[in-house]
Amino acid sequence: MKTLQQLTVILVFFVLKHIGYSQTNDLDIIYKKYNSVLKEQNKGVAILIKKDNEIKTISLGNFKLTEHSVFNIGSATKTFTAILILQEVEKGNLKLTDSIGKYLTPIKNVDGSLTIETLLTHESGLDEVIGKNVQDIFYAKNDSLYDTSLLSQVEKSNPKMIGKFDYCNTNYFLLGKIIEKITDQNYFDLLRERILIPLEMKNTYPYVHKNIPNLATPYHEEKDVTDYLDYRYFANIAYAAGSIASNLTDMEIFYRSLFETEQLLKKETVKIMMESGNQYYGYGLFKSNQEGVKYYGHGGNNIGYAFRNQYNPMTKDLYLMFTNTKAIPSKRSIHNDLLAYINNKPVENFKSIDLKNFKRYTGTYLLKEANLTLEIILENNRMYLVSKDQGVRSELIQKDGKSLYDTTVGVV
Repeated sequence: MKTLQQLTVILVFFVLKHIGYSQTNDLDIIYKKYNSVLKEQNKGVAILIKKDNEIKTISLGNFKLTEHSVFNIGSATKTFTAILILQEVEKGNLKLTDSIGKYLTPIKNVDGSLTIETLLTHESGLDEVIGKNVQDIFYAKNDSLYDTSLLSQVEKSNPKMIGKFDYCNTNYFLLGKIIEKITDQNYFDLLRERILIPLEMKNTYPYVHKNIPNLATPYHEEKDVTDYLDYRYFANIAYAAGSIASNLTDMEIFYRSLFETEQLLKKETVKIMMESGNQYYGYGLFKSNQEGVKYYGHGGNNIGYAFRNQYNPMTKDLYLMFTNTKAIPSKRSIHNDLLAYINNKPVENFKSIDLKNFKRYTGTYLLKEANLTLEIILENNRMYLVSKDQGVRSELIQKDGKSLYDTTVGVV
């Protein structure tokens, strides 16, 4: 077995860059670049781009996913939850400095002195409860699982993490309960009343259920898991941290309304939402800075669906993309290409591998630091990176004269 040091001529693990050579600024190259690769992987991705106030869409790979396909937006639900909280702040019904104990009866292992703001910014140090045994619950046929309070399963928190960013779904589960307490209304009714109906998001639903029109077929570990969809999983487990179903067309309406109008929140409140918190997270929004450009958004992953988005408040451009499996294939590479496109930079094309120079690198490699075994194999004049431990089989593309690029997870 070879060590990774022998592989550095062609692979530098987890360094994310563009792919070399032929350049264009046409969205067609993004389609041509990924469509056949995703088809071969039996994956599909739908993309919506808003640039210069013009909307364009792309459907890649299999399953005919489009901007009209409905999917679970997962943790992007948190932005909706944050909006409902901030609406109550605008009304004067609560303060972000209020303790959660002011609104909720005591919960074991949940410090009642934590503020609402620490929940919004994931700085509470609370134990993750939703992420535990999610797959077992999703596949379960035991109705009693949905009758058990998740909050009774919260384990001891980490007080050292109070004031430090540590992403945790429990925070937004609690925020949903606080909203219900303050308004004396059901969380899902509030979503309809305050967001979905005013914005005319006619293809958006407070939680996933099997009878939603145009629902994209969910796949997990390459199997259709439609039969396991249960609204109680999304309504009771994902809840205010990840329940909502929508499509790309409606989500474009949502982000445009949030960032560019005052239909949901006042402009000054949206500014606070974006700028408060820590360097990673505001109030229900992730922050990123790439090549000096600030972006905001919130992705989501759940069994059967994954969603990513980025919004540039300076140009008002954004992209949205989703897939009908738990992880977006070629996510980092597609992300980089979409940002290049909306920022008027060249979108770089793949280059076929020079097998004469690279086939000698086939073999098994050990990444010592991660105790991970990788294989590079040659099949039908194509090269693949295989990690049996991670279930990855990804075609390699030539980056330049000395390196190859993994099209699935963004390895150079």
